[in-house]
Amino acid sequence: MGMVMTSSPNAKKSSSGRSFLVLFILLLLFLAAAFLFISSRPAESPAATQDEVLSQPPAGEAAPPLVGAAGFQMPSEPLLAWVGSGAAPGKHSAQAPGQLALVAADGSATPLLDIPPQTSRLVPCGASSDGVLLAYYIGLDNGALYLMRGAQSPVKVDDVPALTCLGPGQAVFAGDRLAYIAYESGAAQSEFADGFLRVVNTSSLERLFRAENVTAFDLNADGAAYISLFTNNRNEADEAAVVWWNGSTEREVVTLVPTGEGCRFVSGQIIIAPDGRFVTVMGQRCKTGDTRTQWQLYVVDPAAGSATLAASDFQAGAFAPFAGTNTIFFSPDGSRAYFTVPDGVTAYTAGLKAINLADLSVSNVIEKQAVMPNFGGAPNAFPQLSPDARWLAMVVTTPNNENTLNIVDLANPGVAPITLSAGSRGDVLSAMVFTADSARLFAVAGGVDSADNSLFSVDLATGSSSRLSRGRFGNGLAVIGSVVAVPDWQIPDDPKEPAYLNMVVINADGGEKATWFTGADIVDGKVTNQRFAFPLAWRRP
Repeated sequence: MGMVMTSSPNAKKSSSGRSFLVLFILLLLFLAAAFLFISSRPAESPAATQDEVLSQPPAGEAAPPLVGAAGFQMPSEPLLAWVGSGAAPGKHSAQAPGQLALVAADGSATPLLDIPPQTSRLVPCGASSDGVLLAYYIGLDNGALYLMRGAQSPVKVDDVPALTCLGPGQAVFAGDRLAYIAYESGAAQSEFADGFLRVVNTSSLERLFRAENVTAFDLNADGAAYISLFTNNRNEADEAAVVWWNGSTEREVVTLVPTGEGCRFVSGQIIIAPDGRFVTVMGQRCKTGDTRTQWQLYVVDPAAGSATLAASDFQAGAFAPFAGTNTIFFSPDGSRAYFTVPDGVTAYTAGLKAINLADLSVSNVIEKQAVMPNFGGAPNAFPQLSPDARWLAMVVTTPNNENTLNIVDLANPGVAPITLSAGSRGDVLSAMVFTADSARLFAVAGGVDSADNSLFSVDLATGSSSRLSRGRFGNGLAVIGSVVAVPDWQIPDDPKEPAYLNMVVINADGGEKATWFTGADIVDGKVTNQRFAFPLAWRRP
């Protein structure tokens, strides 16, 4: 007879508990395996966008390159940049202002020169016609002049005041020579600025020539023309010697004196014409009679030792020694001289005039308020002359602070300037630069100090302008070919966090924009480790 077996209640409970435990262990093993599988897979990166920041570099180092990341090829030439810690130039650490460095297309930064502590000014001071030689001023109100050849490390030329490099082109290159004025102490606060003209060899830095009391000069392949001011017992400049140095000897060509009793010179400028003559513009003031500033334009013939007063007139303003309102430019064919005279509206604005050297007729090109170089700086960019010397770009302002870029064709003075508005009242044209072939000019127009603005391109052949990119661009521009490097302020999501300065590159042909150098680390939404790479110039090795 068969036996039927039955389970007790306690036995059933024990079997159910073992089954639940087994299932729980299996679930844990499955979850662990899934976690290991997921964590072992490589992370997928999102597709690169044209404004993507590809890395967060350490302070003072460049980010990896964006070759091809934005749809265009970066130049192979290195970019000379001021690299430092802090928000931006002028907002950097005074004790460690950074370095001059070459940033290569592969993103590597090669330091060239430690910038001296307490530096507040790092400005261009002139370039050779082929762009191989660059002069820079580095320092405070007093500092040093540095010379850079190609992509080589800069070398110190001389201790000079910042007034030496008031605006670009104050150091002049010709052949293997470099000339500049080491102004005397306090020259910016004197009635007129003068100092020591020095000419050096660009290879050996050997001093070739030195002259005293020089207020203006020009240099070409044959020698140097300069003006020395000499004073009476009241320290008033009552004589101006126009001197020619031919590379070995100097000769006083002519002596100019103020026109009128009780008058004295307060400014002078000189330029060598293509035909070898000199054009000088002198400023004078008188104690009696008409006490307004008077400008006088002379054409000096060094072969005949003569000077012809070609034109003269009174101006409402004064030639301030701390502002570059006395400048002269030539038309490409040398038939006209363009010169600026103070307008009396501000100490650093001027009118632009042209004189036909054939008939000595004078015409107004820009009546007034062209912004000129100023020792204290200005929101608007200073004048720029194109590499082929045909185009002169100047910002013209108004009493209502409405600013317009004027690009004057020096070969065609009767043609109206090409213009580009800065935008609304209070907007400025904070930076501009010509391309090496003088075919285009790039300009930043709009707000400043991280406000909205735009980068524009102006085609000089057609006079048309186009917006390349919107951003919050700083006042530095460097261009090579169709690639423009420019600082670009970034505004964090948290309004309590400070803006930081990236450096971006823009393809002027296609409009693509990409971040090349990142100006801060963002940690938990906070801006940390601020640094900057401020573009100065592309360099050819």
